[in-house]
Amino acid sequence: MQNRTDTLEIGSLAPDFSLQAANREGTFTLAGLLAQDKLILEFVRGTW
Repeated sequence: MQNRTDTLEIGSLAPDFSLQAANREGTFTLAGLLAQDKLILEFVRGTW
């Protein structure tokens, strides 16, 4: 995994990424999800 500390400005495009599915086989990519429909990214910072 690459650590990125670049800050996105309002209106910037999110960089493409991939994530392993947590509850099934497979990988999600930003490009793949955008190809299906509109997408909302929500970043939740938690402490546990």
